[in-house]
Amino acid sequence: MYKIAWCPICDQGWVEIVKDSKTSQLYAYCTECETEWNDPAKGIKEDSCLPFGTFGRFISPTFEEITKSDWYKYIKDSDNKQQTD
Repeated sequence: MYKIAWCPICDQGWVEIVKDSKTSQLYAYCTECETEWNDPAKGIKEDSCLPFGTFGRFISPTFEEITKSDWYKYIKDSDNKQQTD
C-alpha cells in the first residue's frame, strides 16, 4: 500500500512500509521475496537488508502512523520503478 522502492534483491516486487503486529514497529518488506529492512534512511539495498524472518507477522500501518515517523518521506508517488537516492 505504501510503496517506497522497487526491490533490489528480486527485482520483481515493491518494497512497502508495513508494521509488526506485536511491536507496532514500522519496517520495509518486499511483497515478492519477503526481504525486510528496518531503516529506509540506510537505503533499500542488498547490503542493508535484514536476516530472513527478522520481523514476525505484519499488518498495514495507517497513514497517521507513518506521518508520525520520518518514513512518510520515502513513499513513492507513482508506480515508477526508478528509485532516487
